[in-house]
Amino acid sequence: MRIFRRQLIYVQVRQDHFTARVVGGDRTIRRQCYALGNRAGAIRDFSTIQPKLKEVFSELLPGFSFFKPWALLHFDPVEYPITKEELAVFQKAAVQSGVSFCFLSTWEQRHEDKDLLGMFK
Repeated sequence: MRIFRRQLIYVQVRQDHFTARVVGGDRTIRRQCYALGNRAGAIRDFSTIQPKLKEVFSELLPGFSFFKPWALLHFDPVEYPITKEELAVFQKAAVQSGVSFCFLSTWEQRHEDKDLLGMFK
């Protein structure tokens, strides 16, 4: 039953948008977030990013579950260079947006479902 399973949401953070999907699912959504595109310096205002993450999480997981989902935020270091301070604030924003735990990744390549599912077994 789905209400007894913890879901993993994979979110790719791009220059001006998020793409997100549930690992093992076939539905992908995209949300524009222009606060991400301001790369002149470190992101200081996460008040516009957090509601977008919350919207993404709630849209991908409609219905009831006993377990809050986990999230994996993936930042491509070539396309979206990020500082350690920003990573910590992104993790905090994701947890405040409705996930119980947030993993962070800065791998250069995209994560595949089979690798992610194998990692959490």
